[in-house]
Amino acid sequence: MKTNTTNLLRMFLGLSLGLLLTAGAANAQSPTETNNAAKSPAPAKTEKVTETTKAAPKKKTDDVAPTSATTGEDAGNYTVTSSIEFGYRGQRVDGDVNKYKSDLNYKAGPRLFDSSFYMKSKDGKGDLFDTMMVTSTGWGADPYGNLRMSVEQPKWYRFEGTYRRFKYYRFLNNIANPNWLFSPIPTPPNLVTGEHGFDTRTTMGDFDLTILPKNEKVRFSFGYSPERYSGQSYTNYHNGGNDFWLLNNMKSKADDFRIGADGTFGKVDWSFLQGFRRFREDNVIPAGVGLNVNTATSVAQLTSFLRQEPTRGSIDYTRFSLHTFIDKRLDITGRVVYSSSTTNSTYLENFAGRNFNFRITTPVFPPTPPAAQPNTTNPSSYTIASETKRPSHVIDFGLTYLASDKFRLSNTFREEAFTIDGVASFSDFFSLTRPITGGSRTDTFGVTNLPANKLTHYSRISDTLEGDYQFNPRYSMHFGYRYGHRNDIVQLLGYSLNANAPALASSEPEIEENTTNAVFGGFKARPAKNLTFYFDAERGTADNVFTRIGNYDYTNLRAKSRWAPNRTLVFNFSFIMRNNSNPSEIAGVSLSDFGVDLKTRVFTSQVDWMPNSNITVNGGYNYNWVDSSAVIDYFYQVPPAASVQHPNGLALYYQRVNYFFVDVVARLGHRMTLFTSYRINQDGGQGSRRADPAGTPGTLITSYPMNFQSPEARLAIKLNRHFDWNLGYQYYAYNESNLVNTFPASVRPQNYHAHLPYMSLRLYFGRKE
Repeated sequence: MKTNTTNLLRMFLGLSLGLLLTAGAANAQSPTETNNAAKSPAPAKTEKVTETTKAAPKKKTDDVAPTSATTGEDAGNYTVTSSIEFGYRGQRVDGDVNKYKSDLNYKAGPRLFDSSFYMKSKDGKGDLFDTMMVTSTGWGADPYGNLRMSVEQPKWYRFEGTYRRFKYYRFLNNIANPNWLFSPIPTPPNLVTGEHGFDTRTTMGDFDLTILPKNEKVRFSFGYSPERYSGQSYTNYHNGGNDFWLLNNMKSKADDFRIGADGTFGKVDWSFLQGFRRFREDNVIPAGVGLNVNTATSVAQLTSFLRQEPTRGSIDYTRFSLHTFIDKRLDITGRVVYSSSTTNSTYLENFAGRNFNFRITTPVFPPTPPAAQPNTTNPSSYTIASETKRPSHVIDFGLTYLASDKFRLSNTFREEAFTIDGVASFSDFFSLTRPITGGSRTDTFGVTNLPANKLTHYSRISDTLEGDYQFNPRYSMHFGYRYGHRNDIVQLLGYSLNANAPALASSEPEIEENTTNAVFGGFKARPAKNLTFYFDAERGTADNVFTRIGNYDYTNLRAKSRWAPNRTLVFNFSFIMRNNSNPSEIAGVSLSDFGVDLKTRVFTSQVDWMPNSNITVNGGYNYNWVDSSAVIDYFYQVPPAASVQHPNGLALYYQRVNYFFVDVVARLGHRMTLFTSYRINQDGGQGSRRADPAGTPGTLITSYPMNFQSPEARLAIKLNRHFDWNLGYQYYAYNESNLVNTFPASVRPQNYHAHLPYMSLRLYFGRKE
């Protein structure tokens, strides 16, 4: 059932479209040009024009850039300028429809391409408002839509609102939909729905009202941001010795309320914001028969299953900041953010089946463990109730000193900390019936309200010192140093909840410290008026908040240039290099045994050319190069049954993306404009490299070699000052026929070709002929 909020937002969209039609009515009721000419004063006596005093030919309005004086229709005390483009899109998809929908999801049908509505008072003193602007795009057959509204009476208020809608669809034949080729019972991928597919909808909005927006002493603000999420997904679940494929109905909502004020007190600018966020989730895997990946009767099978995960939470946050500028030399800024969140959740699971193996041995099921088969699992359950609290704060303090007109020195200090205090209570119940000599036997096991508490405390300080020096208007440089230090404390008290029969798992606190350092710098040079270079670099270490590992050891370089040989031609080039080594230390094992090395190279180029006023050409070429190597420990099942362990195998990932684009806008005549574009994205991936999971050392290779092309053409014809007619065609071609997966014989290309012709009519109000 649709919520009142969703209905209200849709009514808001309808209101904005109604305003567009109102503008049309206002235009229809305005005096005609003929009547205006009839009411104008009679012209003065015409003098004879000689060749020396001959007037220059009058320019057509189309050749003059539109301004506020040349656009807009009369609407009483206001002028209105607006447009709305509506039409129809066709569609034909050949090939893998699920992959097309996962990438694009454009559908056939009527479509509101975009609309705009701008209303402005003539004298700047409107009654209810001075300006109103409403824009929208992507409604109808698009997977996303956006609506924005802004209304302002500068002396009293300013209102800004946005509403967005997204349709998310993902059903892919990749690692999320595996081919169990070498399992004991080979199972192909599901080509219809996938095994980890999503089909969801999200709507969200941001609405902000400012009272006294032009008042420098004090301004008040109020805000509201709703969010709604719903849909279905599939998930895998391993239990009792088998994998199950389950449908998950997802539903969540969140509401964010804000109230604040900001202003100036003497030479100090201040700002205050108080927020309240409330959220809930109600995900349910409904009662029914589980979908069993392995359907062999010798392994566990579900006959009924129900999972519910209700979650409720709240976040209260406060933000306060100050800023001042002393003697035009010293800039001081400070900010404090504090938040406190609480989350309550319950995990409820009820199931029944046959041939389950719970891996619970004596003395739980005396005198001997129950056989994995044959047996019947009577209605059993898990229940985990938990409450988590997370207070946190952030303090920022910055100083910038203008030592001279050429030299500026700044320092930024940041301190942040949070504590996650989670309390849980675990209960379970199992009932298993199995045949014995002369009949059957039923064993039961259960635990009730076993407590567990995990405490995580994180604190970190960082300080950045940076200087900028301007040698002259054409040359400048910057340099800096960044320091960071963090402290972590993690402790588990109570029982470990990741087992059917939880064991006491209290532990001593784990205390860890980490220090990071980085240096950075760069320069900007303009050796000629039409040539600019920019370069910066950073070298150092960085840590990770949630994973207690060795520091990232990174080096980043970035270079950009801009060259304009003349007014009609501009070249832009850039290059980015990132090297990130992520050594890990696990239980005292050497750093080199679990490290990850990531190298990235990105080159971009673009040219903008306007040979004359009727033609504009934009084009470019980008290249992305990525190499990733990670040391991993894995098992590999060698057909038909041998299992090989690789404690120091390598997981490799390759990306070799070539991207080319060109856009051409050509004005074919006084009333006709042609837009054409072509884009090609090609990833060579791992090339001829092949995975060798059973080799020495074993290697697993992942890449996604593909070719994606999307040409487009659109012809716009200006019928009159009120109407433009547009005719367009988009084509998408995706090909991954050369895909080489980690394991041989698992190639599943998802190629498709999509044809999307469309036609639209754009209606203008306020455009002059």
